[in-house]
Amino acid sequence: MEFIVKENENHQLESIVNKNDKYKMNWVATGKKWGEMFLPDGITGRIERTVSTKGKITEKYIFVNNRDREYFHKKGEIGIAVPFPDNYTAAEICMRERCHAHIRCGESQSYIAGIRMGGEKPNLGLVLKEGKIEGYSIIRNEKELSNDRGTIILNPKINNLKPEERTVIQWDLFWYDDQRDFEEKLLHQEGQLLIQLEHGIYFEGENLSFHIKADKDIWHEKEIEVTLAGEKISTKKTENGNCIDYKIKMDSVSQGEKEFFIKRGEYSTSAVILVLPRVEKLAEKRCRFIVEKQQYFCSGSLLDGAFLTYDNEDKRLVYEKEYDHNGGRERVGMGALLALWLQKNKDMKVEKALQKYTEYIYRELYDENTGIVYNDAGRDNTWNRLYNYPWLAIFFMERYRLYNEVADLKNMYKIMKSYYAQDGASFYAIGIPMLESVNLLKSGGMEREAEELLRYYETHGKMLIKNGLCYPPHEVKYEQSIVAPAVNYLFQLYELTGKILYLEEGKKQLAVLVLFNGHQPDFHMYENAVRHWDGYWFGKYKNLGDTFPHYWSSLSGVAFREYEKITGERSYGVKAENSLRGVLSMINGDGSASCAYVYPFMVNKVRCQYADPWANDQDWALYYYLKEGKNYD
Repeated sequence: MEFIVKENENHQLESIVNKNDKYKMNWVATGKKWGEMFLPDGITGRIERTVSTKGKITEKYIFVNNRDREYFHKKGEIGIAVPFPDNYTAAEICMRERCHAHIRCGESQSYIAGIRMGGEKPNLGLVLKEGKIEGYSIIRNEKELSNDRGTIILNPKINNLKPEERTVIQWDLFWYDDQRDFEEKLLHQEGQLLIQLEHGIYFEGENLSFHIKADKDIWHEKEIEVTLAGEKISTKKTENGNCIDYKIKMDSVSQGEKEFFIKRGEYSTSAVILVLPRVEKLAEKRCRFIVEKQQYFCSGSLLDGAFLTYDNEDKRLVYEKEYDHNGGRERVGMGALLALWLQKNKDMKVEKALQKYTEYIYRELYDENTGIVYNDAGRDNTWNRLYNYPWLAIFFMERYRLYNEVADLKNMYKIMKSYYAQDGASFYAIGIPMLESVNLLKSGGMEREAEELLRYYETHGKMLIKNGLCYPPHEVKYEQSIVAPAVNYLFQLYELTGKILYLEEGKKQLAVLVLFNGHQPDFHMYENAVRHWDGYWFGKYKNLGDTFPHYWSSLSGVAFREYEKITGERSYGVKAENSLRGVLSMINGDGSASCAYVYPFMVNKVRCQYADPWANDQDWALYYYLKEGKNYD
């Protein structure tokens, strides 16, 4: 599979195309320059590039210190642009001519797995051969808002350079078929290791394990050393064919972030794993934090009883009329979480807070007569947002499970009926509890209403089948939280009706959904979907950068779990558990929370790698783990 490349006068690439690709996809984002270097004064760089007829490009970036003094490298000061076309336009174009870029910057173990959004091969991989990459930054066109991830800038880790001294970063570009093929090529790349996690996130007391795999021909005379907090960790070494497998295992792990350093001579990398409190304790702490810190009390105020955003930095509640900071919308997840948690836990203080919030819902966010859901307090429907409807339906559904009061069941039904009366069947809403709502209505003696909702749901399903992979644009032109609900609804409709067409279409769209998720050995990224705008809309610091993780990634876990239930395919059960766990780092052990972790080193020259201080809308992460996770009974 040969490369066709086009260089400009500066030896930068304007296009990378596979000769045999029927779509002739350009793997360089339009208008971007692959190999553009960002350098401090006095440091020069040049590119040496070899294009092989055997389907490989080797790129060598040579940096020289032309100063009259020693150069002390600052993190992020040097960058190399690798502008994979990871941006959103019409879904049918995305499927053929855009990619998800799964980035791993682990010093010696660094790579990018660029996979076409529709999954069709060939796909483009980048694997480091020489030098170290310690992070990546993003240059973002803010006019594109949520639809363009931006230009990926790899930041090398460089030792101090004496005058005239040089250093090299070198990598290979190659074509691959799918994730398994990429991992095989990574494993057998000279000087590389393959690190495979069991989980990115563990709960206290669980047994932790992961694998480090090496090519026997390359590593047979080399032994790796693994350390944690300066202490050497034992490994169990086995051989299988041409693969050496080092297994790391720790029993009954304690809380905290664990960075396992992996070294052999000049080769250095790490695996980063997070251990959280047991999920029962995590949920208890979070629910109590919401009750104690995030409910507003002011008699006579429209917001009396509301659950609001909390600023963990300034220790105060936040309310703004701006949509994503208001008194409704995604923040209904706090109420849904409390109602779910109370089903297995008795706590009068939490129950009292839930009742106060319910009064607020009836007064400010919901019309019991019409089923209309309002966007903000004051029954403000300046924007009649269909996303809001299923979330409030879930709230009443969980209240019904808690109290067995028929009014809650009727409200769930009225809300969904109102949603579909507004052409909801054409909309890819998040969280419609199709299976659960129909079953609850039936068991609650509301057979007629159950049949009515099922008819609406089937109409919705027919639209999902008709559209197929040509997803219509929503608040973002194309994204994981358009695809995941579609997959979920198709599987739930199969469970409700037994009609095979729903299962077959669900499988087709599931194949696209899994591509959003990476498998890098870092809990922030492991089995978490690529998302890169939520910190801007929901966060204090309004940063348009990669959010690893973001809580809506859990929707993929819910879809994987649904597929496992239907088919019994254990691999999807494993994926489901890791996806559902993957977002729980947004909930802290003391019950505080963050709406997004902005992962890149810098975005538009602003330093990142931070958890946003606002606890805003992230509680759906914990809600879905309590619903679908294996470790909560």
